[in-house]
Amino acid sequence: MKKILFIDDESNILRAINRAFRNLEFECFYANGIKEAIEIFLEIDQLDMLITDIKMPYFDGIRVLKLFKEASPDTIRVAITGYASASSITEAVSKNLAKQYFYKPWNNDELIDGIRKMFVLEDKLKSSHIFKTVQQFDSIKTIPRLFNELNLYIQRDKSIEEITEIIERDPAITSNILRIANSAFYAAKTGNIQQAIMYIGLNNLKQIVLSYEISQMNEKTYSKAEFIWTHSNRTNLIFQDLYTKYFGTKVPPIISAAGIVHDIGKIIMLQIFGNSYYDDILKLNLRDDQLIGKENELFGIDHSTIGGYFLNWWAFPYDIIEMTLYHHIPNDPDILGKKQVALMCLSSLIESKMMSTENTNYLEAMDVLGISEDFFREIVSKYKE
Repeated sequence: MKKILFIDDESNILRAINRAFRNLEFECFYANGIKEAIEIFLEIDQLDMLITDIKMPYFDGIRVLKLFKEASPDTIRVAITGYASASSITEAVSKNLAKQYFYKPWNNDELIDGIRKMFVLEDKLKSSHIFKTVQQFDSIKTIPRLFNELNLYIQRDKSIEEITEIIERDPAITSNILRIANSAFYAAKTGNIQQAIMYIGLNNLKQIVLSYEISQMNEKTYSKAEFIWTHSNRTNLIFQDLYTKYFGTKVPPIISAAGIVHDIGKIIMLQIFGNSYYDDILKLNLRDDQLIGKENELFGIDHSTIGGYFLNWWAFPYDIIEMTLYHHIPNDPDILGKKQVALMCLSSLIESKMMSTENTNYLEAMDVLGISEDFFREIVSKYKE
């Protein structure tokens, strides 16, 4: 039975959660302060999930998340706050303190469904098959140097000047950050890397750095990964356009660079399997709904699974892990954020020019979103070159 600890300073909220979870398959604990939370934590064998309010008058939810990250790193940490304090959620995610978040007031059914799907995703990514396959890839398991250093700087609240300094050590990454900041989406119009980082945001900066570092791991395959990097960047721009058109609002900062890492599994598999992956998979330009099966047939694992696994290993938020893991199967019943996954699937297909009624993923993505081709015809025209 999964054990969940809820922390909130309002007793009426804890009572409401208790009523909603009373007869479910979880063993739940409730604390209205950090002292009580620590006492509960010390009494139980293993805590599977921590769900804490971030904005509380008598103690800081960010500090609570930091404390539990250090004391119990395997515990899934979830942040809750009101819409007015959305910046706190961004801080918790960018510092790798929380992997999922909910806003008050929440719907109980959606909260319960979300918790169940988080556990399903965690169990899937820790399955023995994936674990055994990945253990042989020591070079990839190691967190890339600059990405790791950047994470530490962000977690330690280093200044933007100090963060800029470590980025500037790598001219190639600096160049790409400037290029992305000056793209149509950000429109920074700057040659100053510090200004570019401020436009992009720290959470997006991490994704750009990680993707680029992995693509550079193996010099022999670097040139073969360049088109994946280009595809991912263009997919990210299309995703931003589609998201804005569909939801009528700008992409949340936490996921605004999700397209950059959605295909990171391909870059990882290219590093691991080299020319055989390039010749047998990438060169063939397989249709989207044929790709996963072919990868599993030849290599015993597919790029979406391996990408999701490593993003989970590197403590990325679940929203981004889902878009990486499921963008080839947008109607999977275990997806929590179905519409954004479907938008990512569609964005990738638009960039690859694989919008075909013979492509089941294409049809499923439109079905999840409840749209027709007319909805995104203008966006397709924008990116047809």
